[in-house]
Amino acid sequence: MKGIIYYVWQHRLLKRKELYTTDGKKVEIIDYGSWNEECNEVNNAKVRIGNELLSGNILLECNNKEMKGKNMKGKGDNIILKVTMNGNDNAGYELDSTMRLPLRCDDSLIEEYDAMEKREQRLQCYEVMAELEEVVLHSIMSRLLMERIEEKAANIEKIFKASDNKWDDTLFRTIIRSFGFGIQGDIFEEWANMLDMKALAKHRDMAIQVEAIMFGQAGLLNEESIPYYYYENAICSTYFKELQREYRFLSRKFGLKEMSYKEWGMSNNTPHLRIARLAALYLGQKASISNITACNTTAELNSLLDTALNGYWYNHTCFGGTETSGNGAMKARHCDIIIINAVVPILFMYGKRHNDLALCNKAEDFLHLLKSEENSIVRRWKEQGIEINCAADSQAFLHLNRKYCSKCYCEECHFAYHYIKKRIEN
Repeated sequence: MKGIIYYVWQHRLLKRKELYTTDGKKVEIIDYGSWNEECNEVNNAKVRIGNELLSGNILLECNNKEMKGKNMKGKGDNIILKVTMNGNDNAGYELDSTMRLPLRCDDSLIEEYDAMEKREQRLQCYEVMAELEEVVLHSIMSRLLMERIEEKAANIEKIFKASDNKWDDTLFRTIIRSFGFGIQGDIFEEWANMLDMKALAKHRDMAIQVEAIMFGQAGLLNEESIPYYYYENAICSTYFKELQREYRFLSRKFGLKEMSYKEWGMSNNTPHLRIARLAALYLGQKASISNITACNTTAELNSLLDTALNGYWYNHTCFGGTETSGNGAMKARHCDIIIINAVVPILFMYGKRHNDLALCNKAEDFLHLLKSEENSIVRRWKEQGIEINCAADSQAFLHLNRKYCSKCYCEECHFAYHYIKKRIEN
């Protein structure tokens, strides 16, 4: 642990015009130098103390009780300044050449920062978010949004390589993961990685064969996956029998592997309808990289992604289940989730690979046109007085929560910078 004094020094939060040594000499920091982890000191710094210009090393002493004295273990070579959190403690280290510079900081902030470094709690930076100038707030959120998109694009890069650099296969596998709608994203991704895209492509003009491959590799044609109260209706269904027959043939032909149906968790949130919708999307051949890149509005994207369920799945939600009143078009919010989590990052990645800045900008623009996501994390930020008006905003704060807040990585966060800056200056 380096302590808050290192953060203050690293981020230049010292008040340049009001720095004095404890014996009253004015201090001007000309070069903040570089941190030496091994010696716990700043090397190659340059300061003016009074009328004297000095170059050398600086010791930084935090006020953490556990660290007090331990971090003052510099070699003592060419020490020109010692910076402390207070003005009256030598911490067991004294040199004739050392000048002591008090840094005022209240104990509550020191304790808060120490707890953050131990990953016990995050800084309460939400206290300053609503007070930030709009241009500053938007700048930080834009940076967070770009980190989010870049991270998703990096994950899609892995899918691209696993798909033999085929863009349409990469797009479809990415869309599959987004059909997990967060809760089941990992299991849908596992299924996507298992799907034999070559086998699907050879039978793209035959719905029953595409559906057989998809349900079969998902492990859902295994009769043990059917709840006992639906079992008789399912195995007596002509559609289910036909899927099983086709999958047995195709499995031998292509050497297909399947997941265990137990991985899906047979709850009320079964994946059958979503898999049927993905099969319809694949058969419709609209969700291609060429079609996606040609879209200029979210309405155009929705028309590509929306699918109507026909036949067995029009009025069933699982094999053997009781008939429903009809499964129509996909809900608009589900289309939005797919655009946010699949279309936008793959557009961005495609644009970067083809040096197409306009396409990268279009990907980001789509997020500003979509409504904000609604979940517990977004609601929690709204309760703190933060305005979250579109998907770009919600994605930025989801990234903030996952990459920084939940891990207590405040020392890397720009909101924490403004929070500490305000507390130091006050």
